[in-house]
Amino acid sequence: MNNKFLYLLIMSVMKISLLSAQSDWQTVGAAGVTFEYRVTPDGLNLEGILIGQTTGWVSVGFNPTFMMRDANIIIGYVTSNGPMIRDDWGTGNTSHVSDQSLGGTDDVTLIAGSEEDGFTTLHFTIPLDSGDQYDQPLSIGQTYPIILARGANGANNFTSVHAAAGYAEIILLDPVSVDDQSVIIKPTDRILSIYPNPFQDQTNIRFSLTESTEVEISFYNLRGQLINRVVRVQSSGEHELIWQPDNLPDGTYFITFKTRNSKQSQRITIMKR
Repeated sequence: MNNKFLYLLIMSVMKISLLSAQSDWQTVGAAGVTFEYRVTPDGLNLEGILIGQTTGWVSVGFNPTFMMRDANIIIGYVTSNGPMIRDDWGTGNTSHVSDQSLGGTDDVTLIAGSEEDGFTTLHFTIPLDSGDQYDQPLSIGQTYPIILARGANGANNFTSVHAAAGYAEIILLDPVSVDDQSVIIKPTDRILSIYPNPFQDQTNIRFSLTESTEVEISFYNLRGQLINRVVRVQSSGEHELIWQPDNLPDGTYFITFKTRNSKQSQRITIMKR
């Protein structure tokens, strides 16, 4: 069983087990790095997936005051011995060290990591508020700036200079439990399923609309580049779009589903081998 299939299997099992109480995956990207994130069901942790176009390190820094300064930085890489990850603190505009070296605590939990086809993926959780003075507390409902960065190919360490870095913003959504009878979940425009996923030649995207509306379905690569966009007006009810991505290489892509009342992103994987 190769690393790519094993990781996808783990992700599928986790998505099924967390379906009863979870905020939607949100996605941002910059500098050849994509960050997927959501609040865990207990409302106490942030779950994140970093995907960087490199065989070296990838990182995300939360809520810096200026450049890297005062950011809670999660950085890691993957070697033949497995994934490595560390909890750092931005000590200056262009510098960071581990929380533990400053007398703090390492509060990142590694879930999985892989390196495939020139991309490094790290899946982890961090507490929204660890209590460590070298971590920035995060609150549900708030928006925060983040830094996304990646090292050069082969830079399997925590200290080398970045090959690319950029900024983005995240907003933390409150998880909603379908078991909580006090919560009324209103119908909304949404993706019902993407099957198969992973896929080889084509995949079927099923979606539901609460009213007649314009639907925009866009496809992006990990660099955030638009690959294809379908715009159509559809009546209320369930619909299906078949996507056949001719001549695209194996790898991870993103679908963004958008109507005037809803916006949703999901990850898909082409695996022809």
